[in-house]
Amino acid sequence: MVKAIISIVFLAVVISSCKKNNGGVLPPENPDGKLEKLEEIDLDIAEPSGLSFGSDGKTLLIVSDNTNKVYETDLKGTIIRTLAYTGTDLEGVGFDEATQTVAVTEERQRDLVFLDYTNGEEQERHHIETGGNTENKGLEGLSYNSNNSAWYMVNEDVPGEMIVWNKTFGNITVSPLGFASDYSGIFVDTDNALLYIVSDESQTLYKCNYNAKVLLEYPLPHTKFEGIAVDSQQHLVYLLNDKSGKLFIYKLIN
Repeated sequence: MVKAIISIVFLAVVISSCKKNNGGVLPPENPDGKLEKLEEIDLDIAEPSGLSFGSDGKTLLIVSDNTNKVYETDLKGTIIRTLAYTGTDLEGVGFDEATQTVAVTEERQRDLVFLDYTNGEEQERHHIETGGNTENKGLEGLSYNSNNSAWYMVNEDVPGEMIVWNKTFGNITVSPLGFASDYSGIFVDTDNALLYIVSDESQTLYKCNYNAKVLLEYPLPHTKFEGIAVDSQQHLVYLLNDKSGKLFIYKLIN
């Protein structure tokens, strides 16, 4: 009887220790994701934050939360052009290939802004409801899922959230996140029905399913990694570091 009580208490402690702010179960203590660094490239873009592929996946779209501009570069980060739009506190960027639309997030306003890909001018904007109102803990990463025609966003912290949104329904789901200290970027891998979520403070990249359940975690060498894009066919991960102003290219080993 005593052994049974001890076992129950031990199990309760273990379950409790796996929770963070009631935001879900933490990933395993021993991460088994593996990345191989291929390149580390200095960018001519101050404080690069959000990252996405451009048209046909042949270019990158990068936002700066210093200049509040959107840049299109080649896959090595060389600037091809600067879009006309100037935002406010830009953090995330995404691209809808079907409509040739660029979208960006303005963190403090919690606005999702749509831009014409050709001329770079603003088309429309939508306010996104999040669970908090701390100015500098708002919308960060952004990515488009062509499988369900929805935009995926992460709220950085207070609270950490994943928001799935489209123009017809607004917020479709708002899911609390609890596996990291904050959430600075997100990418939807539509080929494999996966999400990649990066945390600046936890210095980790997480591979998740569509419900944001962690499948693998990849330790990163520094803080301030924010923008994320993944070429699943070539097994390449593109990461932006806001502090160093660099583009990192990794080989995705698993």
